[in-house]
Amino acid sequence: MALAQVVYHISRDTDFAAHMHTDPEGALARWGFKLSKEELAFLTRGLFRTSRDKVKIEDLAWKAGGWK
Repeated sequence: MALAQVVYHISRDTDFAAHMHTDPEGALARWGFKLSKEELAFLTRGLFRTSRDKVKIEDLAWKAGGWK
């Protein structure tokens, strides 16, 4: 559930999204989110893809189990 919440927050908060791109662990701590190492790895793989193969944020949310 936390992963879906983080993905949702990225899609709604530009400051959080920018911070996630530069310092994912710091951003999660600042906004009070806790992810497992596996969830963080999954999320950062999606965030740091090249523009050619970048997934849509909605795809990440779907794979994470929805917006709940």
